[in-house]
Amino acid sequence: MAPSLRLEDICIEPFPDNSDATKQLVQGVVRRTFTHQQQVTQLIQQRGADPNAALWLRARGSGTIGLAYRLLSLTFDNLSDDTMPTVWARDRKDSNHRDRVRPVALPLWSSAELQTAVMEALIDGGADVDATVTRWSLYTRPIEMAIRAGNEAAVTILLARNAAVKGRDPDGYWPPYVMPLPTPMTFAHLGHQVSREYEQRLMSIYRLLIQHDATVATEQDVLGLNPIHLAARLECGHYSQAFIDSYLDLLVQHGASLTLEPQNWWTPLQDAALEGSPCVVDYLSRHLPPGTIDREGGRGDGPPLAVAAGQLNAAIEDSQDNDLPQEVRDREETKEYFSARISTQEATIRSLLRAGADIGRMEGRMHVHRQLVLPQYAAVLNEVPTAAMAAVNAALRPQRSLAAFLMKSLPTLLPHLMEPPHTGTPPANPPPLPAPPGYGPHEAEAIGWKIAAMCFDWDAALTTISHSLPFRNSTLARRVTAAAAHFVDAAMYAISSREVVGGMANLGGVTVPPLCFAINGGQHGGHRLLGLCEVVHRARLDEAAQHGIQEGAINKGFNTHFGAGDSPFQWEQLGYIDEDGDFESLDID
Repeated sequence: MAPSLRLEDICIEPFPDNSDATKQLVQGVVRRTFTHQQQVTQLIQQRGADPNAALWLRARGSGTIGLAYRLLSLTFDNLSDDTMPTVWARDRKDSNHRDRVRPVALPLWSSAELQTAVMEALIDGGADVDATVTRWSLYTRPIEMAIRAGNEAAVTILLARNAAVKGRDPDGYWPPYVMPLPTPMTFAHLGHQVSREYEQRLMSIYRLLIQHDATVATEQDVLGLNPIHLAARLECGHYSQAFIDSYLDLLVQHGASLTLEPQNWWTPLQDAALEGSPCVVDYLSRHLPPGTIDREGGRGDGPPLAVAAGQLNAAIEDSQDNDLPQEVRDREETKEYFSARISTQEATIRSLLRAGADIGRMEGRMHVHRQLVLPQYAAVLNEVPTAAMAAVNAALRPQRSLAAFLMKSLPTLLPHLMEPPHTGTPPANPPPLPAPPGYGPHEAEAIGWKIAAMCFDWDAALTTISHSLPFRNSTLARRVTAAAAHFVDAAMYAISSREVVGGMANLGGVTVPPLCFAINGGQHGGHRLLGLCEVVHRARLDEAAQHGIQEGAINKGFNTHFGAGDSPFQWEQLGYIDEDGDFESLDID
């Protein structure tokens, strides 16, 4: 990505009909040379400077007309840490005689208080808080630029001065949206993620806007698209999953629909698959009915997985297009663009697969696209073991925490619990009592674990497992969830947390987890015992075989000296050995 232009790299050109005082006002604001509010006020009130002045920004030596802005839109600082450009300058034309634009990093005011003072001086002097240069100057209204800049102080001032947050231009087409996600607006920035600090500033601004007017969450443009549609089109890997979750939660809490389908348009999920927005796909897959993930769009393009795969195929073909001028192909930003475009589509496909999208529906004309999906599914399958263990650990965390507390407390409490009742007045500071004979650290650990198990919230554990696993709405998800749940259930009968994670057996120091699963050996017994890793691996191998993925693409991660496929069993054979030594089926199909 090309670096942002600085002041020394650009020409600041007020419109020709501006007075000398107006030109001085423009230069002072853009260059941040004013040091107090009175300088701005005097130029406006005493010398007739125009607070609504317009100006052009262009790169030095470009020989072209610059991009036009109103002065107020350039008054506030960009607080995105240079990850979300708000100001652009026109650069020289490329080899196809098309204009190029470059982001501009204007200097910052010396303090937030000075920024506020200059803004208020311009507005008090008559600056229009809703003005743009032309009605087609999209995203240059002051409040839109302040939001993109992550500048809550500027947004607060504009709202206090009655800046519009809704409405349409004179042709009734483009609404002055305030809730859609900011997007870098150039291909060169595709794949570049904004900073966490910027995300926090944005969320604070969105909450402020909702508090000001909650109906902005449900506003639709002339095409019927709401902010969730636009999030599906604009996320494109720029934002973190945590931010997208919070942002979409805010919209939904204030009435935005996740399933709105305008006439001749797609749902947000289909839009996210088309544009390559993996975080929006992940959120929607967790909040929509299961059948939605494979629903076809109204254009006959197939289910979302097929749409995303088609876009991946197009990105690969475009990156290999021999008609692309060599000058353009050799640019670093071009290489970054194609790499980011491909990687975001791959990430979107993986999000759909985790949500249970059915590869089996990609047949016929989609065969080529299906081949692009298979490596992504192999990558998803290789995530399963780590995800399963993370879910188990999350479910057991309350148990382990309480058991650890009890283990530390019992050596002190147990002697008092076992002491006969006192008669008369107890001493003010009784001496500590010795632990009972035969009671030591191991006994404390075992007793603590058993008492904690009696308090275990099984429903909460199941919810934790379900929410912790990123896989949903599929046979794989059902099998892994059931296996993780049985492991947690079996852990309640362990002697201690150490037994849950595995004791050191005579296998060269290799940790052996509890073998809480069994393969039915029939009436004569001989049931084969398995651990969670073997069961999860079997689920992965079955998925790989179903879709033609080679076993070698699935990383085993345990007992590698036995090869990749040493977990053969049928799911109806899977169960466990109960307390009486009898086999009990788990009924996992």
